[in-house]
Amino acid sequence: MDQSRQNLELIDQLVLLLQQADLYGWELRRVRQSSDQLYLIFDEVESLRRVETDTVQVQIYLAQEKDGQPVLGESGWVAYPGDDLQAGLVQAQARAQWVANRPFTLPGPEQVYQPLATVDHTWHQQPQEVLWRVRADLNQGQAQLNNIRLASAEVFAEYREISLINHRGLKAEHQETELFVQFALLAQQGAEEAESLGYRRARFYQDLDLIEMVTRYGVYAQDSLRATLPPSGRYPVVFGEEALDTLFNYFSAQAGGTAHFQGWSRLKAGEPIILAPQGDLLTLSSDPWLPGGLASRPFDTQGLALQPVTFIKNNIFQQVLADKRYADYLKLAPTGNLTNLRVMPGTTPLAEMLNSDQVLHLLRFSTFEPNPVTGAISGEIRTGYLIDHGQVTPIKGGSVSGRLDEAFAQATLSQEVVQREAYYGPAGVRLENMSLAGA
Repeated sequence: MDQSRQNLELIDQLVLLLQQADLYGWELRRVRQSSDQLYLIFDEVESLRRVETDTVQVQIYLAQEKDGQPVLGESGWVAYPGDDLQAGLVQAQARAQWVANRPFTLPGPEQVYQPLATVDHTWHQQPQEVLWRVRADLNQGQAQLNNIRLASAEVFAEYREISLINHRGLKAEHQETELFVQFALLAQQGAEEAESLGYRRARFYQDLDLIEMVTRYGVYAQDSLRATLPPSGRYPVVFGEEALDTLFNYFSAQAGGTAHFQGWSRLKAGEPIILAPQGDLLTLSSDPWLPGGLASRPFDTQGLALQPVTFIKNNIFQQVLADKRYADYLKLAPTGNLTNLRVMPGTTPLAEMLNSDQVLHLLRFSTFEPNPVTGAISGEIRTGYLIDHGQVTPIKGGSVSGRLDEAFAQATLSQEVVQREAYYGPAGVRLENMSLAGA
C-alpha cells in the first residue's frame, strides 16, 4: 500500500480516536509535497533528485483550570502509519497539561473559501521540464554579460496539497505550486573577483522573469568590483528591490493581534500611525487573493477563510490583523494574519525621486529587518548607488539606520509599482534624513 493511501487510513483512525477522547478540541493538518530539485555547479548538473513527503500533524486542546480560571492546554505531534496512536495521544495529553493558554475556539464549517489560481498547470505534472527551462534561462541571462560566470545554482519545483479538518466539522483543501531559484554569479576583472547572490520564488514560471534578473544581478557583481565605502552622513534614501520585502514589516507587526494582545503595539483604531506627516500617506492592505502572490491562499493555518483587509488607510489605523486565537482574546472579528502586503503607490516618478543633490539608492542588504517594537532599522549595504547630480557611484559596506515612525513622516512613494514574492506596491520608497555609517 502506498503512503498516500496509508495516510488516508491514518487520518480515519485518528479522527475516531480523537472523537472518543476527552478533549476540548482537535485539528488534523495533512501536507503532501513533491519537490524536484536541480543542483548546478558551473552549469554542470551536480545532482537531480525528487523528494516526496506526506505528513499528518495532530494538534489537541484540553479544557483545564488554573487559579479558578478556565485555561487551554495544547500539544501536538506528527503521526505516521504504524504508530501507536493511543500512546501518542496519551503523551500529547500529558504535555498539554503543562500549558495554560487563554481559551479560544477554532474556525467552524461555516467558512466560505475564495477560489484562487495557485497552481501552475504548465509544469506541475512534469516538474523536471521546468527545471531545464530555468537552467536555460540562467544561461541566457549570463550570456548577455561579459566576464560573468554562473558559479552555482539550485532550482526547486514544488507542488503541495494541504488539507485540514477539526472537531467542529471544518474541512479545507488547497493546492499550490512554487518555484525556488538561488544562484551565484562571479564577476572577474584581472585578479579581482566579486560574487552576486540572487534568489527568486514564484508561484508561476512566467513570473520568474529570470533572464532579466540574472542580467541585472550580473551588473551588480560587476559594479561590486568598483564599489566604494560610502561617506558617513545623513542622506535621503530610496529603497528598492529586496529592501521592499521587509521595509514595511514594522507597521504590519504593530497591526498584528500578537502585538495588541501583548501590549507592545502603539497603534489605535482611528488614530494616525505617523504624527504630523509631510509626505505621502500610507495605505497598507493584507491581500490573500493577490494573483501570483506567494502568500495567496484561501484559508490560514487553522482553516479561517481569508479575504483582503485594509489595515492602514491614508495614515489612519483601521483594524487589527488577527487570527482566530488572538481575535477571540481581543474580542474582535478575525481577519487572519498578514498575507501578501499591498501598498498604495504614490504619484512621483521614480526617476524624479532619484534626482537630487545627493541620494542613496539602496537595493540589497546583508540583513534588513526593522525592530517590530521600536521601528528601529539598520542594515549593512550589499548593493547600492550614491547618485550625485546625475553621477552614479556603486557603493557597498557601511550601514543605514533610522526609526521608521520618524522616517515615514517624509516618505515619497513612487508611482511605478512592482510585485515581489509577497509584496505589491511602489517600486521605490524615499525616506529623508537617514543616517549612514560609512567611511
